[in-house]
Amino acid sequence: MGDASDYATLLQMMLNGMALPPRPESLILPALEGAAPKALGVAALPDSAPICSCHNVSKGDICQAVNNGAGDMSAIKSCTRAATGCGGCSALVKQVMEYQLAEQGVEVKKDVCEHFPWSRQEIYHLVRVNHIHTFEQLISRYGQGHGCDVCKPLVASVLASCWNEYLLKPAHLPLQDTNDRYFANIQKDGSYSVVPRMAAGEVTPDGLIAIGQIAKRYQLYSKVTGGQRIDLFGARLEHLPAIWRELADAGFETGHAYGKSLRTVKSCVGSTWCRYGVQDSTGLAVRLEHRYKGLRARTKSRWRSPAAPANALKPRGKISG
Repeated sequence: MGDASDYATLLQMMLNGMALPPRPESLILPALEGAAPKALGVAALPDSAPICSCHNVSKGDICQAVNNGAGDMSAIKSCTRAATGCGGCSALVKQVMEYQLAEQGVEVKKDVCEHFPWSRQEIYHLVRVNHIHTFEQLISRYGQGHGCDVCKPLVASVLASCWNEYLLKPAHLPLQDTNDRYFANIQKDGSYSVVPRMAAGEVTPDGLIAIGQIAKRYQLYSKVTGGQRIDLFGARLEHLPAIWRELADAGFETGHAYGKSLRTVKSCVGSTWCRYGVQDSTGLAVRLEHRYKGLRARTKSRWRSPAAPANALKPRGKISG
């Protein structure tokens, strides 16, 4: 997926009409040997730069909050409301906060929490190099205490990325957050959404009928998603085991809509039906999805399998709106 760490500052350069360097392509191309470093980073942004569009918070607002004593993300969120909307600005808000703390001469620690004096990347290397398979092994050798709500899900994600073991094993279950524990996404009203897997968007008539009957039985709101599958909203926690049991009996499995993993592989109908199709894109998408389903990573991903230059899936197109 590539390194997207410069995206936030590139976006701010565009939004604020900032002057480009003499060679603008240097902003997105790999640095040449001996070349000056890219003029990117929050230091180059003006105080008026909008950081959180949900609550209209600028860089200057965050810097002022740090000057007034806010030294962590919780304090920044409390006094400015930045990163409390959609959450898309969280990384940039943290960068601005750390920049301002460094300007004040405050040491900025990258530790994940008080139990591990390591960054997430360092924890990943410790787990990978030392073949650590459980949270207890990691905290006994490289941490302290019993862990918390910050480090446990983080370590669970790292372990899943490295070894991809069954998440509900007794050694891993206590580490999982609510979504991973119940194979569902918690929503704003406390209910859950359930997404059965439909590889490449394929589903049989009997499967559709079964989903409809389950949705009616548990009074679930159903919606066809952009990932070519059906999302069932409004499930109560105590109903989730029964819902999944009925879905499994109908031939469905979890679509991993709650995890940082491969969600779905989208496909057009392919050469089987499309008169412009030149390959079996649906068959390829099904094989890819079943091959890599559930494989954990730093972020979620969705793949596409087009069959023709007609570009029905728009893998090379833009989304407007």
